[in-house]
Amino acid sequence: MGFGVVSLLNAVFRRMFTSAGLRPASATVDADDTTIHFWAHPSLLQPSSVEQQQPPRPVVVLIHGFGPDPTWQWASQAGPLSRHFDLVVPTLLFFGASSTRSPARSDAFQAAALAALLTGGGGGGASHLPGIGADRSVHVVGTDYGGLVAYHLARELGGRVGKVALCDSDTCRGAEDDRTLAARAGVAEVAELLAPVDTRALRRLMAIGAHRAIKYMPECILRDIFRKHFADKREEKVALIKGITNEEEEGFQLTPLPQEVLIIWGEFDQIFPVDKAYTMKEKLGEKATVKVIPNTGHLPQQEELKLFNQILLDFLLHPSSTSNGSAAAK
Repeated sequence: MGFGVVSLLNAVFRRMFTSAGLRPASATVDADDTTIHFWAHPSLLQPSSVEQQQPPRPVVVLIHGFGPDPTWQWASQAGPLSRHFDLVVPTLLFFGASSTRSPARSDAFQAAALAALLTGGGGGGASHLPGIGADRSVHVVGTDYGGLVAYHLARELGGRVGKVALCDSDTCRGAEDDRTLAARAGVAEVAELLAPVDTRALRRLMAIGAHRAIKYMPECILRDIFRKHFADKREEKVALIKGITNEEEEGFQLTPLPQEVLIIWGEFDQIFPVDKAYTMKEKLGEKATVKVIPNTGHLPQQEELKLFNQILLDFLLHPSSTSNGSAAAK
């Protein structure tokens, strides 16, 4: 039965998070009742103790994209990363139980909410993660829509952020990119693809999102995945898609970040073609590096998880590279 399979996967992915030392929590971060649900290492949920014998570890924030629960999207990274870092994995607004009364629907607003979660905001408020002190480096990793949020979060927090990794995330998309993607997917507009309205639309999204797509999935399983992870708050998700900041909007321009940036891309991504990775690299400047993961689509962290994890860990653990430019993963 579909119900049994999806519930089992939910339990497996949550177990992978708890095995990595993560615990679920939530926090209301502003006056608009913006509530962020998240997973975090217990050390981040309480003030740092002066009695700690070891220095605090760096923090990595993993930001998910459109699709299922973040435990599904980052399950394969939680364990390997947790051996070196303390993790925070937020659920973005209108995904899962995260919500707000604010009418804002932009990726920049999502980033502001996460900044408030991590630091208490710009008004001097206390952090909702008191274990993140000024002595902790915070790295930010985002995939798909989460990469757009990660870019704005790095700009919002400035020097508090150490490194930034953007995975298959077109931060310089425009109206023509949307029209091309819609035509490639056979839909009238991008929202029909990214926010599926039924299981038929979900099959279409899965087919274009993965390079090695599942040849057949029983309708009962697909129906349960749709019901549990896609059907809820669809109108709000469509608004998020339409609210994505792009360079055609007045007042926004993709500019280099002060941090070192790693751009990871699937070689055969059909949602955001690999050429966009190099366009982003040009705009983000000499501190940005491209790594292309062969034989993968829009989900390299799932299709080639070992290579993806190796590339991400090498970037986060090692000092800044002395060489610039782009390179393809071997």
